[in-house]
Amino acid sequence: MKIQVLGCCKEYPGFSTTAFLLNNHLLLDAGDMGEVSFKAQISHILISHSHFDHINGLPFLGEIIVGKNQSPIPIIGPAQVLECLHDHIFNNKIWPDLFQLPLDGPVFQFQEISPDKIFSAGEFQITSFPMSHSVPSTGYVICEKDKALLYSADTDSVEELIPIIKRVKEINAILLEISFPKRLKNLAKQTGHLTPDCLEKFLKKTGGNIPLLIFHMKPLYVNEIIEECKQFAPIVKMVQKGEILFI
Repeated sequence: MKIQVLGCCKEYPGFSTTAFLLNNHLLLDAGDMGEVSFKAQISHILISHSHFDHINGLPFLGEIIVGKNQSPIPIIGPAQVLECLHDHIFNNKIWPDLFQLPLDGPVFQFQEISPDKIFSAGEFQITSFPMSHSVPSTGYVICEKDKALLYSADTDSVEELIPIIKRVKEINAILLEISFPKRLKNLAKQTGHLTPDCLEKFLKKTGGNIPLLIFHMKPLYVNEIIEECKQFAPIVKMVQKGEILFI
């Protein structure tokens, strides 16, 4: 499985919002996609939750491909997320409703999912599960043959991940959000995010043998978070914009 890091932080000079491209066609969250918006043949889009840094690339992607795509691209997520997109972004006020336009073939279509039900997206078999965040948030297990990626989405708890890791033996990597340094633990909890405080206990509970790929660091605190995670290297690694990983 190929994982291309399009964005992994917040919007800030030198950083981009959350988006990962799997096997050149499956978009995992839809933050800043950069040039990939023009080049990639995106077939499916998984959305974890409705916060802007995970969806801000969607309107511009739609603008680029409108009139070009032969069939609507499924935007996949739980009902609450899809409702937010339609009510607050693609509402013909903020942005044209690309779930209805063009009339002869819309750009996007909704695909609602339910927790713990397996669904397909190309070569991938995917399961979703709810995560604890300030708005409804969904994590994903994305399987391709004997490989699997676990995606935490935005969350303030790792407890939901532990039974999944024990159940799905094929997991080869975990994309785990960490947003703030330890000294801002209270702020992290208030806003539904993690700090490096969670890592030691999480690694002990999961055996400490699955690589943790850290994303979603607030740009102003990147160096501080990296320093606090150093003791867990090499099993814990910060992903970087533009990086290509294979699991």
